[in-house]
Parts: sequence; structure tokens; C-alpha cells
Amino acid sequence: MSTDNNNTEISSNKTCPEGLDNTENSTDTAECDKILLYIEDQFFDVEITEDKFIAYEKKNSGTRRTGKVKEYNIDSMENIHFEYPVTIVNFDYQNKKAVYSFNEKNYNSLKELMIKIGLYDPNKVVKEEKIDRNAALKEVINKIGSYLKR
Repeated sequence: MSTDNNNTEISSNKTCPEGLDNTENSTDTAECDKILLYIEDQFFDVEITEDKFIAYEKKNSGTRRTGKVKEYNIDSMENIHFEYPVTIVNFDYQNKKAVYSFNEKNYNSLKELMIKIGLYDPNKVVKEEKIDRNAALKEVINKIGSYLKR
């Protein structure tokens, strides 16, 4: 596991994130061997498994989780877009737009994994899709604003 100066960690070694007990006798056993990518970022912790994108919301300090968890079935995620230079990832899920902002290192790791597992093809991005950057950026700014108000 590597750490940068923003207290952000990324792990791609398929082990449990710190604090999860994956022993046989544990009642909160996680299937950590199925985690393809685990990211700790300022506003979200994200796990990518073989079939799920799981986002754990964090308090505005970026240190503790709020308890709010969003799970997305990877098979149902549509129109996945990686927007740069604002380093956001957005996608459609059950007729709703999901938007997540990451630091550049985590953004690149997530993008690399999505390409590797075939969920995102940067060659198929249409120029018109990139125009939606302003709307997505507004969503991120509104989310950040709501976190700061807590």
C-alpha cells in the first residue's frame, strides 16, 4: 500500500482495507480476495470488485466514514466517463447520474482498471460527451458544498 501527502491511500493487492477482519471466525467477514481495487480518497472510499462499484461516503474532514454506502452493479453502469483535468468519474445507473471526484493518482488507477476489465474504452469517447463536463463539475461542487455544510 502506498501513501501520498494528502492522506490518500490506494491498494490494488486484493487484501482487506485496514479495519476489516477477514478471519474465519469474524462476523463481518468481507470477501477481500475479490477486491480488484481499493481507493481511499478525501470524500469517498471506493471498492471495485468483480461485480460491484461500492462507494463509502466520508465526512468533510476526509478521515471517517459517514455510514452512507452506495453500491452499483458493474453490469448496470452505463455511459462511464472520465473527465480530465477535473478528475471526475461519472456514469449512469438506473436512470440516475453518479459523479465521483478523485485525486489524480486515484483517478488514473480507477481509469486504468476500468480499461483493463473492459468497462471503459477511451477510443469510443465521442466529443459531444465531453461537453457535459460543466454539468458534472457543478454536481461535484454541489456535493462538496453539502459536505462542507455538515
